Amino acid sequence: MKNSSFMAGAGKAFALSLLLLPAACSSTDSGNDSGIEVLEDIVLDEQLVETSGLYCDANHIYTINDSGNSPDLFTLDTYGTIVKSEKLPRKNTDWESVTADSEFFYIGDFGNNAGKRSNLAVLKVSRADTGDTTPLPVNYENYDIAKNEYYAHDYDAEAMVSRGDHLVLFSKSWLTRVVKVYLLDKGQTTPLLSPVAELSGIPGVVTGADFDAQNNRYVIVGYTSNALGMFKPFIATLSAEFDLISTYKLDGYGQVEGLCVRENNTIWLTQESSPLSVAKLIKVKLPE
Repeated sequence: MKNSSFMAGAGKAFALSLLLLPAACSSTDSGNDSGIEVLEDIVLDEQLVETSGLYCDANHIYTINDSGNSPDLFTLDTYGTIVKSEKLPRKNTDWESVTADSEFFYIGDFGNNAGKRSNLAVLKVSRADTGDTTPLPVNYENYDIAKNEYYAHDYDAEAMVSRGDHLVLFSKSWLTRVVKVYLLDKGQTTPLLSPVAELSGIPGVVTGADFDAQNNRYVIVGYTSNALGMFKPFIATLSAEFDLISTYKLDGYGQVEGLCVRENNTIWLTQESSPLSVAKLIKVKLPE
């Protein structure tokens, strides 16, 4: 989510700060960052100041920028250096997430802060030929543009994970603060999405996610914010059935947007630039 739009108007910002006050901790919520170890902190190239998604495979890292930027898919090496950028034949309306399987990249063009978009989609991009791009429409059940209010609805998403035949989407849930989980069939072209799970106790909006196969769990990242644009990011782990396991504060960072899981509890994150911080690739290790 672009920081400039995030802070558009003092009244909206104040309302947003109320929406994003931390939820009460659950009984499984550790609520502290004492076990997180920061391994590396890398400033990203100025081309990635609005990095909004992250995907990792064995050798490379892939990222995108969000709304208003060129529709590029960036390939990074493990030091955060851009080694390739490919311009895709689709408009970047509000790209917020990237994931992949062995055949396709999936880019979430479903950023929807105002709740007024009628063209929400996931772009299915051939890894063999990135010019071969097909949109998969994202149609939420009970989605009503006329009723949605800016930063006060549940039909916005920034986090997506590829698992088997489905894409797992996590809502930001500005209105209720109950995170809704959706499954989008990779083969369908006109799905109607209804939640398969609802998560309470997540301490803010979810902006990135990945599945940790080694530990059979999801790892998500997000933040709370206030009217002054101060971000308080967190990392949380969920069971494979979407039950909250633990949360950790990530002190010292800001608008964290993307996440991918590496081996041995190592997590890589991207931070979008803001007036108080620069774009970064951050490598952390979660407790064993």
